[in-house]
Amino acid sequence: MVDYQIDSSGAKIGNFLRTLLVLLTLALGGCGHWQAIAERDQLQQRLVQGEGFQHRLLWNAAAQRALAAPRRSMQIWHIYLEGDGHAVNVFGQPSTDPTPPAPILLPALAVDSAPALYLGRPCYFDTADDHCHPGRWTLERYSAGTVTSLRAAAIAFIPPQDKVILIGHSGGGALALLLAAQLPQTCAVITLAGNLDVATWLKANDFTPLPDSLDPAIQPPLPTAIAQWHFAGADDKVILPQWIQAVSARQPDARYVRLPDTDHIRPWQRHLLNSLKIQGNTASAPDPGAPLRPALDNSHTVCGKVTE
Repeated sequence: MVDYQIDSSGAKIGNFLRTLLVLLTLALGGCGHWQAIAERDQLQQRLVQGEGFQHRLLWNAAAQRALAAPRRSMQIWHIYLEGDGHAVNVFGQPSTDPTPPAPILLPALAVDSAPALYLGRPCYFDTADDHCHPGRWTLERYSAGTVTSLRAAAIAFIPPQDKVILIGHSGGGALALLLAAQLPQTCAVITLAGNLDVATWLKANDFTPLPDSLDPAIQPPLPTAIAQWHFAGADDKVILPQWIQAVSARQPDARYVRLPDTDHIRPWQRHLLNSLKIQGNTASAPDPGAPLRPALDNSHTVCGKVTE
């Protein structure tokens, strides 16, 4: 099973090599293996059964406190969805393990003051799931079964009275938009360089079609009650800003933001960490060093008031 197809033309090989360079940069950059990050940041973790798949869940201290809070209270959670990771190897073949060597979003849990859950995708992060095979993280990466299982894992973990803000990078952005339509607790979605138009991405790179995956671009719009912020990198050559802008324009009241000096990988982690570290509402005077903070503030306003 081949995830990418290339022919002998220089243009198509060039597209493949540019994308491969991005994947290798992601593999070599960042903060390190997920287990080292979890240990360093003292994150809690366990495997949770979804619908058909096991999921590795990691959460921060604020989440642990929220789980112990009285059942009458309402908390607002951040759920993080990582990108496609190491879905293919350097030859364009499906990898034996899709887990990203250097997760972009996982370090956010240590600085996030909100209850934060890192929701592992099926077959990622050492689940030892017998249902896993390379098709799960290639042709079926955004499948209905993947989304349904993510939904089941989230519902099994988060108290039913709580609200959820979904935050996804790259392919995790695609899953965040798809999951928002199915997870009833969702009150906001924030995507970072999200792969929101799968068909256009595949066509632009001459990649193998993903007939078993859903495409956020052709799904019904989300309800107006769900706040949406879709961020694009001005220098992103993997997911072009205009693709994100077009999908955002078809969603009700969605905000599209194009960030300068930002590509597909860098500096999304810094953008996120800086934005989480700033306390209080910054809507009147946005900090250029924390460009995601207005989205977080607006999303929390839409989601409602936390109760103790």
